[in-house]
Amino acid sequence: MKAKVKNALCIGAVLALLGWTVHTILQEQTPGQLGAALLSADWRVLLLGAPLMALFICCEAKATHSILRALGCPQAFRKCAYYSSVGFFFSTITPSATGGQPAQVVAMKKDGVPAASGALDMLLVTIGYNTAAMIWGVFALFTANGLTERLGGRVGLLLGLGLAVFTLLDVAMFLFLFLPGPIKKLLHGCIGLGARVFPRLDKAGLVEKADEHLAEYRRGADLIRRAPALLAQVVGLSMVQLGCSYAIPYVVYRAFGLSGFGLGEIIALQALCSIAVGYLPLPGSAGAAENVFLRGFLLVYGETLVAPAMILTRTMSCYLVLIATAAVLAAGRVLRRPARGVPTEAGENAECRCSAPDDVSLERAG
Repeated sequence: MKAKVKNALCIGAVLALLGWTVHTILQEQTPGQLGAALLSADWRVLLLGAPLMALFICCEAKATHSILRALGCPQAFRKCAYYSSVGFFFSTITPSATGGQPAQVVAMKKDGVPAASGALDMLLVTIGYNTAAMIWGVFALFTANGLTERLGGRVGLLLGLGLAVFTLLDVAMFLFLFLPGPIKKLLHGCIGLGARVFPRLDKAGLVEKADEHLAEYRRGADLIRRAPALLAQVVGLSMVQLGCSYAIPYVVYRAFGLSGFGLGEIIALQALCSIAVGYLPLPGSAGAAENVFLRGFLLVYGETLVAPAMILTRTMSCYLVLIATAAVLAAGRVLRRPARGVPTEAGENAECRCSAPDDVSLERAG
């Protein structure tokens, strides 16, 4: 019942934000003007968005490919691309992207990857993604050349909260990785305090869950110590992945034949807009992302083109990719069968011998 109420509230918030976005757009332009502006964009330039978003999917696929190899559970790159597509699809349609990673772990398990190894892969991918987002955020603050000042007001507040949330999450994950002892004491202390304040809390259950998560982080830390280049590789791939997404507004900018702002400035502005809405519990940040774009990119595109630019940007970076990954997911469910073996690097099938990450014999990452 609680889940249904939560989903209903989430859908209601998304619809309200999308409704407000449509209302805001139609206040400034008629549907005819909006359509004419959209048709004025050079479709040949817009086609550059397709390889960028394909690379977006492939970067995460390569990170998973490298991590699973290091864990002794090698999977063909095409399967890792399938896992990445599954993750994008379910992350986009679920609040706070909560459905993507569990769906990826299930897909990996069908190919013989133990759930513990799949969860560890997702943990490292998340750490890489959050770290890359923070690096892009710091880069953006220093290179946006005053554009951040024009965000102001509510968008500025969202940006501040977003940076704080990403920073806290990133610091917390690294502390969990490399300082498990103090973190365990802190978590148990907080659970004990919470149980005193709220006697109905299941203290034993919470402690058990906390210990399970800590064990997963310890396995991740052990993997990084044995293959130190792996984390740097994952962060680097996440940097490229996010860069592809952040570059889409520049593709749209050039498609309208505009000039005056450079690639670095527009990427920086998009990075800040993404951070401002990235932590909101909305599927694909729908509604919020559109409104923040309209405010943040007003100076870049002008009043006439900012709404069409938002539509094209969100279509290329989210909605078309959602359709494409849905097609991949549908095709995968028809064509794929539960694997009895894990393909070797030579492409042959072999019996899966992947072990849990505590006692795995690690290969060189790469």
